[in-house]
Amino acid sequence: MEKMYHTITITIYDREAVFTKVGELLHEYSDNISLRVGYPVPEKNTSVIFIIVTLTNDELGALSGKLGQINSVKVKSTSLKF
Repeated sequence: MEKMYHTITITIYDREAVFTKVGELLHEYSDNISLRVGYPVPEKNTSVIFIIVTLTNDELGALSGKLGQINSVKVKSTSLKF
């Protein structure tokens, strides 16, 4: 399968409980991450992370699925078409 660019928006609703798990998982895919931007909202114990990755569709599904299985995490992904 061909690698493509994708965007992933990760919303974390309980930073204190799951931020480390999300960070460790993203570290596993760090070679495929082109951009990572995080917006913490400490007073709401929430964070939003936006990443651009270069992955196959199967790899994107695996990463999104692993992130989505973490409690208090919501994931949205989009494939970029050039």
